[in-house]
Amino acid sequence: MEFTEEPLVNVLEVLRKRGYTEDFNLLEECISYKTDGNAVDISDMVIDKIYRFTGLNDVEDEAILYAITYKKDNVKGVIVNGYATNADSGTNKIIDQIPVEIIEEDWLKK
Repeated sequence: MEFTEEPLVNVLEVLRKRGYTEDFNLLEECISYKTDGNAVDISDMVIDKIYRFTGLNDVEDEAILYAITYKKDNVKGVIVNGYATNADSGTNKIIDQIPVEIIEEDWLKK
């Protein structure tokens, strides 16, 4: 997990330029990314990068961003969740099922 002082919106922009263009949507116990709302197979997903954002003045601003690849369709996208007490437990439950294969390149410094 990378800690960054960059604002979430800036990191999202960098990721979009690197091909993470989908906003993965959380359904009750699964993930979708198409407007039709069909669920994807979580076993075909991998987390490429994790960024943690700390609230400089307010712990309510803490968040975590996951850059994810859906290997079956070679689709890249993101999921954002709260952190610590602000985390959504349903999101955590789903994210915990996705394997992490961190890409070591520091995308934000390029």
